[in-house]
Amino acid sequence: MMKKRKEGAVVTVGTFDGVHLGHQAILKRLCAIASEKKLERVVYAFTFPPRQGTFRQTLKEQPKPCLLLPESAKLKLLKHYVDRVEQADFVEVKNLKAERFVREILLEQLIARVVVVGDSFRFGRAREGDVSLLRRVGKDQEIFVVEVPSVVVDQAPVSSTWIRELVASGEVGKARALLGRPPLFVGEVVEGDGLGRRLGYPTANLAFDPVVLHPARGVYLVHAFWLRKREPGLLYFGVRPTLKGSAMRCEVHLLSPPDDDLYGKTMEVHLLHKLRGDRSFPSLEALHRQMGLDAARARSLLPAMKVQTPFLLENS
Repeated sequence: MMKKRKEGAVVTVGTFDGVHLGHQAILKRLCAIASEKKLERVVYAFTFPPRQGTFRQTLKEQPKPCLLLPESAKLKLLKHYVDRVEQADFVEVKNLKAERFVREILLEQLIARVVVVGDSFRFGRAREGDVSLLRRVGKDQEIFVVEVPSVVVDQAPVSSTWIRELVASGEVGKARALLGRPPLFVGEVVEGDGLGRRLGYPTANLAFDPVVLHPARGVYLVHAFWLRKREPGLLYFGVRPTLKGSAMRCEVHLLSPPDDDLYGKTMEVHLLHKLRGDRSFPSLEALHRQMGLDAARARSLLPAMKVQTPFLLENS
């Protein structure tokens, strides 16, 4: 029979965008301490207000995307580690003085007995609070503070900012190493103009989430998930310069044609490897030949690519 937990919690605080290796180190330490002390495991995660506009608007009509994960996917990942995720609108708490944040949020709201944070942790109005201040104020409130060192890769601390830069430049292999899983992209399958089908390479056209960071323009080897199905494929993200296009498009060609109708389905796409950049071809015939080369190269690379569990669509 499970022993009853004591009142109180082991808490960590942050945005946790991407839930990367650094975040995972903090979460694992939190779990170990909570197990030892028989306390609840809690994440206090900041969320951001939704951008204006609809899901189907093009990137040009949206503010600059900035998140590595949709909030729903981040929430599912965090729940793998903890008993409870408290989501807080960052706009509503960003102006709290650091001391007040400790008293009102950590102590009174979350009943924190232990707070686990990274060595670069900042909090409170204008980021005035750091680990030293948290220790000092926490000591007065009988809150024990545990500082977890940054995870270092290639002599640099792993951070969401670094991973965003990698994804935005198309370095998805390096981003995967820092995340501990592939970067992902999510969209609703919508009707396209049928060009891919006419060329012999039908595609699922995705209306991409304007809040989530998109990869650099080009062609990628991917694993695509929808409902409870998975298929390797090619993702194209670009403006179709061969057709003198200007609107950003996101299209997935599945290497084995699906049996079901994909329209209206939500597709989760794991970015495995960038094959090439976005290019203009002299003719549709030349584009068709390149698509064949892309598909052949994708198939040759697939055996080395590990299949991960879908995150947003898991258990759906």
